[in-house]
Amino acid sequence: AACNYRLYLNHLQEKIYEKVPPFNPSAKGSIRLLRLPHRHGSAKAIATAFDQLNISTPYVMIAQHDNFFIRDVQYLQQILNFMDDDDSKSWLQCVHFPSTATLNYVPKIKRRYGLDLENFCRPHKSRGLSQAAEKLCDLDGTFVPLIFWYGRTHIARTTYYTDMILRHFPLNVGDHLEELWGTRQLREILQCSAKTKSKNGHESDDNTAQTSPDDVESRFRKVHDKYGNYVFFDNSHSSKCTPPAKDVNFEQHEVIYHLSGRKARAATNNASEAEINYSFQIHQSPSVQRYAPQGTSFTTARRALALVPGLEFPHTKECQQELCQSESDVSQLRPIPKRIFKQRCFHCGEKGHSFKYCSASVSRDDEVQSKTEVLDLS
Repeated sequence: AACNYRLYLNHLQEKIYEKVPPFNPSAKGSIRLLRLPHRHGSAKAIATAFDQLNISTPYVMIAQHDNFFIRDVQYLQQILNFMDDDDSKSWLQCVHFPSTATLNYVPKIKRRYGLDLENFCRPHKSRGLSQAAEKLCDLDGTFVPLIFWYGRTHIARTTYYTDMILRHFPLNVGDHLEELWGTRQLREILQCSAKTKSKNGHESDDNTAQTSPDDVESRFRKVHDKYGNYVFFDNSHSSKCTPPAKDVNFEQHEVIYHLSGRKARAATNNASEAEINYSFQIHQSPSVQRYAPQGTSFTTARRALALVPGLEFPHTKECQQELCQSESDVSQLRPIPKRIFKQRCFHCGEKGHSFKYCSASVSRDDEVQSKTEVLDLS
């Protein structure tokens, strides 16, 4: 694997030297490949890039190797113009592109944590822009605050990394910033927004023990402004933070897609039409289609799968049996592992098992049967 990776880097360097598209920088830009002598992991690799490269731009894009754009971003310059304005510098540090994890984010967070983000969403003119910025920034969309620091492709202020992100934790080989910053941000957000102690010192959900809504809102803004991470939804795809309850036409779309290395491999040959049809049929099987979050679930997200030229789905016997598993045959579900699953199931919301082992997921009684979105990138 290491040998193949070095060959890949050599091939990539050749394309950079020869300026083969898309490795042909525009204007006065440049492309440099920083080769590390050994494995660093994503966090240390990012830190090394900041240490060894003379980064003079006010903004950086941190691009994950397994994230790729599946829709055009036509508002990038407008986002940068918006971030240039002094009015945004106090609260906007990092802008994410929509992914499956952040679709319908407001109802998702309310469902999972009981935290209503509606009042914290920021239409691009919510705080008022300077006249100069309004002329430059023809931006029509909404910034939705994230309560978890996702390791997804994003734009950030350079100082956000140099003065904050890379200074607060000693980084070790294999570290991921999401695991360091994500858990820290989520913990601080929930602490400032959730239970308060009553006079007898016990935690209570009783309204009399809660601080006023204004206090909770003020504390949330103070904590979140430190992280300053938002996902931006362009109004050509969404016009509100949350869809009207009966608006069947309201839909948000992914801009980036996370490709799981555990679910794909390099194609043995050029993908034929038969191969694409095979993959499509496999991922339209009842096993995949049974995903339809129930009322007790904490998520509203849908599933998405991509067909990518040069990659194929594993055709192992185990994989095919799992994907083609009959929706009506509960006995076909794998037994729950002995190791306790500490999180909640995406489908039913119960603790102790993952969606993969959820017996409720084979039920036909769900009110809504959501379909897997297949993104054909061929």
